[in-house]
Amino acid sequence: MCNLTRVRQALTTLVFLLPPSRLKVTLLNRLGHDVHPTARIGICFVQRVDRFELAEGVLINHFNVFRDLALVQLGRGSRIFMFNWILGDSGYEPGMSEGENRRTLRMGSFSHIISHHYLDCGAGLLMGDNCWITGIRSTVLTHAFDPVAGTMLLEPVTLEDGSVVATCCTLLPGTVVGARALVGAGSTTWTGQQVVTETLSGGVPARRLTPITISPEAYNRARFDS
Repeated sequence: MCNLTRVRQALTTLVFLLPPSRLKVTLLNRLGHDVHPTARIGICFVQRVDRFELAEGVLINHFNVFRDLALVQLGRGSRIFMFNWILGDSGYEPGMSEGENRRTLRMGSFSHIISHHYLDCGAGLLMGDNCWITGIRSTVLTHAFDPVAGTMLLEPVTLEDGSVVATCCTLLPGTVVGARALVGAGSTTWTGQQVVTETLSGGVPARRLTPITISPEAYNRARFDS
């Protein structure tokens, strides 16, 4: 890493410690990030993050941690509430190629991450539009040790459009939560699990329980309107 990159990352750390303001947005854009003027960014701890891309109406509330990430990309009206740990440390595993999703958090339009979650984005956490990680204390893992091969597994976790992860869940590497599916509270997916579209899945390990139709009103809570 060159000295210029280190300086830019250090300045980004300092700017994120400022309270929300137009000046904060301006400074981040001067540092090479892409932040819409309507984005509101709270006091957060940011360390070694290469780039933020924050669209219209984005909210990042206070006291979140972002560390060792290549990209944080939030679509229109997306929101991250408080006390979340969003980390890309596992993306530095030796011998792993730097793919397009490595050390990346991508959120589509009107997606939400509530509070007190631990999100490992080393291989990428990819959220479509209108996705929710609700409640508290859910864990997303994109890396795991493979005891058979004796190597580190790095696979992104994907939430397709309209999918919901309830409180206190664990999603293991390679999980794909299908569109408009709900992972029930306290559930654990297995590595590479495909959660079926428009179903409620739950348990440890999570299994298909019943078809479900999520009310459109659920997606309109705390929604940004320009």
